[in-house]
Amino acid sequence: MTDLPPEEVDALPVHKTAPSADAMPSPAGDSLPGRLRDLVTKPSRLMDHVGARPQWWVPGLIVLVAVAAFSWLTSPISGPEQMEMMRDSKLMSMVPEEQWQAQYEESMNPSGTKRLLTSLTAGFTAWLMMIIFGFILGFFVRMSGGKGSFRQALGVTAWAGLLPFALGTLVKIPLVLATESVSRVNIGLAALMPGGDPGSFPFLALQSYGDFLSWWGLAVTIIGFSRVFGLSRNAAITSVLLPWALLSLIPLGMAMLVM
Repeated sequence: MTDLPPEEVDALPVHKTAPSADAMPSPAGDSLPGRLRDLVTKPSRLMDHVGARPQWWVPGLIVLVAVAAFSWLTSPISGPEQMEMMRDSKLMSMVPEEQWQAQYEESMNPSGTKRLLTSLTAGFTAWLMMIIFGFILGFFVRMSGGKGSFRQALGVTAWAGLLPFALGTLVKIPLVLATESVSRVNIGLAALMPGGDPGSFPFLALQSYGDFLSWWGLAVTIIGFSRVFGLSRNAAITSVLLPWALLSLIPLGMAMLVM
């Protein structure tokens, strides 16, 4: 309670709590179809919307569905192909021939339950990778002087990640079904080695670092961190490309150890 007269109480300043980024009203023209269109045509405008309302779970759900659908449709192809590629690997050399043959036959005709679980696992794994990458980039960007929240970092990486994870997956589905091969369908520099060994270091390196849609997604990510976090273009490039290059070494190294 206060002893001030009513007219002085009304004149006192009112301190309001600033709404969170996701609670802010939607800017004019900000919609899911508009964001998907801007991802291709106006990435700067997309990232302005993402800075105001990250909505990082929306592209995450899209990626989950796209990757799960890809896994479901291509599992009768990818399963036997992976088994054949690993037949002479260090890991499979310890597996008896009868056991390998049983696993190979099972991979050719997986049960509906196993196929569904594998597809959902692939979708959730892709989404989890996007989240982890967003937190890592958010850390690097803030260390570089960027001003923003980790929620905004997740938004930037998730919307840009639609290009390699969702669009790339949808483009590959008809190619895999037509060629009946997953490992030899590439949208990047690895396509320049059509007769190359999928288990060789040059082929795997081109797969990891030469995917065109990954480059496109990285370019949009750089634009996003530059606009949302206020970084210079050079600082944004360093903060995005350095962690990506280092993280890409992990699957490349694991593949070389297994092969």
